[in-house]
Amino acid sequence: MIISEDKLRLILLKSGFVAPEELEAATKISHDLDTPLIDVVIERGIILERFLGEAIADHIGFPYADIKNEKIAKKILNLLPANVANKKRMVIFGENKDVVSLAMENPHDLASVEYVKKRVGKSVKIFFTLANVLNLALDQYKADVKADYEKIISENINAIGQNKAAATDLPVVKIFDTIIEFAASERASDIHIENLGDKVVVRFRVDGKLRDVLELPASIQASIITRIKIISGLRTDDHRIPQDGRFRFKHREDEISVRVSILPTLNGEDAELRLLSQAARPKTLEDLGLSGINLKLVIEGLKQPHGLILSTGPTGSGKTTTLYNILTILNTADVNICTIEDPIEYGLRRVNQIQVNTAAGLTFASGLRSILRHDPNIVLVGEIRDQETAEIATHAALTGHLVLSSLHTNDAISTIPRLEDLGVQPYLIASTLNLAIAQRLVPKNHQSCLVTKELDQTTIDNLIKGFGERLPPAFIQSKKRYYAGAGCDACSHTGFKGRTGIFEVLKFSEKIKQMIIARKPIPEILSQAKKEGFKAMLEDGLEKVQSGLTTYDEIIKAVKD
Repeated sequence: MIISEDKLRLILLKSGFVAPEELEAATKISHDLDTPLIDVVIERGIILERFLGEAIADHIGFPYADIKNEKIAKKILNLLPANVANKKRMVIFGENKDVVSLAMENPHDLASVEYVKKRVGKSVKIFFTLANVLNLALDQYKADVKADYEKIISENINAIGQNKAAATDLPVVKIFDTIIEFAASERASDIHIENLGDKVVVRFRVDGKLRDVLELPASIQASIITRIKIISGLRTDDHRIPQDGRFRFKHREDEISVRVSILPTLNGEDAELRLLSQAARPKTLEDLGLSGINLKLVIEGLKQPHGLILSTGPTGSGKTTTLYNILTILNTADVNICTIEDPIEYGLRRVNQIQVNTAAGLTFASGLRSILRHDPNIVLVGEIRDQETAEIATHAALTGHLVLSSLHTNDAISTIPRLEDLGVQPYLIASTLNLAIAQRLVPKNHQSCLVTKELDQTTIDNLIKGFGERLPPAFIQSKKRYYAGAGCDACSHTGFKGRTGIFEVLKFSEKIKQMIIARKPIPEILSQAKKEGFKAMLEDGLEKVQSGLTTYDEIIKAVKD
């Protein structure tokens, strides 16, 4: 940051968006957790990112560039080389006859401003922008960066030639380093390195979808896998068993943790790398996609001192990310937080995180027992998988602990029969369960290339056929226009950039708890929840379509059972 914490406090108070008591609490959390104050106020929803950027810009005497969703023309973007823009933390986002508009993280860097003046031969209008916003703008260089990465890989493959290369040889190291840098620049969540026998295919998963990005000679597969094993601390001499490891690398200002899985296959060993970016992780509950009544219910639920909060959905629906965001909000110096996870995806400061190790006898159930002897206030159990874990978790919630966990169910109401299947008695469910949060992830429309579309009859028929009575009554009479991304260079012509959640949040009111104890049928309980304002996931998804966040087709794919 270009300003001190004391200055930031004054800016926040002067802005009028932050009350003095909120700022004091945020400052204490910042000091206790050794976390920058600017991150605390954004992550805990104390002030919106845009308002914070405008307040800081006003204080330092520069206009604010809100270019988070702005598509910058390639001609304008390329007035600065990608390497210079990344190194100096600045980007040109506008141009007219005599002036270019320059967004900078540090507008007081006059040497960089002079460089831009000389390079473009025009005057420069300087804007301030926040680091996260600038990173998104810098990502727009990726079309050119892709060609650079492919060129580097090709040159190093040629350097190896037909000979087998060692994992420590410079070309092999350079190829692998370039692959993971390329993946980070593409915002990939996963890298798949697969041996097809005659060649090696490298695939990236971006916004939930896998696509081929590179082909490598089969001759360097073993060297690449060995390189991954070395930096992940795995055994390089064993090729017969699956192995799991971790390593870290830095991309721009972002520290990325990589979870590695090596799997022996017919053609040799394949690798799957999960990229866990601290910068890309949603910072607030709103960033997750929670809004309206759902957001209100979650915030109210977090104020409860004890009970059980469950995040539900299939694998890959974002349950763990939601739980981490909740933990970030709850994490203060006056509580003791312990977790038992498999695997630990993100490190959280001042949280006691335990990795499941079944080979050593450390399971969810045994780890949870040990945690409860560690005087916790808040406990996170990565997943409730069996009767023993379910019973310990519910008893912990009953005895004064706030317990967070995930459960595999299709919707929020199904948490009741699922817990009963795991052997939890109805009176225990009613006594402990505060909230059930069901969710799915859907691709977000790229806001810079939105176009208006008409809802065609085929899509309407698919919605009616797939959801029938589950559709909100007003849907068929609603507007038939919606928004979708047309596709552009910045979103790789997919029309999507990033993902958001669609949610349903079930609050277990006293009336619903009495119905659970009385073993009322699930449809009756759901009917009561709707009377109390419960909004189904489909309804939340349709609202996000109408607000331009995603499309009907993506909602159909996500919500259809």
